[in-house]
Amino acid sequence: MENKAYQRKGVSSNTQVGKEFENEIFNFLKRNGISVETQKKVEIGINAKKEHAFDFGNNSILVECKSQTWTETGNAPSAKIKNWSDAMFSFYLAPKKYKKIFFVEMSSNQKYCKTLLEYFIDHYFYLIPSDVILIDYYTKENNFEVYMYDSNAKIHIHKNKDDFFNCLK
Repeated sequence: MENKAYQRKGVSSNTQVGKEFENEIFNFLKRNGISVETQKKVEIGINAKKEHAFDFGNNSILVECKSQTWTETGNAPSAKIKNWSDAMFSFYLAPKKYKKIFFVEMSSNQKYCKTLLEYFIDHYFYLIPSDVILIDYYTKENNFEVYMYDSNAKIHIHKNKDDFFNCLK
């Protein structure tokens, strides 16, 4: 199958890439003693409520996963960033009882000297709810960076990994 312009080089399906990343995160959570179900449905809404399926969740956690990369020319993928903003709005509308975790597959950019998640935080900080934990996940190394809201800085900042696990207890 020939790659289309909107797909990553060497990949036949963006959907498959997303599913593989979701599987990676599911296994990461499991390895760390966090049990979640797939397609966790929760009612969200402003006035009326509608059921929304998050990638994963349980009685206390909601998880969304995104696997996007910078464009070939080194720019932010604006349509994909809109999807991230939509995910932030869904988190905002979700019941406050849930911890909300947004996993992004790490994608670095030499032009900006940052990852796509860092770019999102810098440019769209005003769309990120304070109760959302952002994770830049390095699939090749099974490693990650954590960004949590800092009320003094009024933005999500880099935090210690222990802070992530402690907040889930």
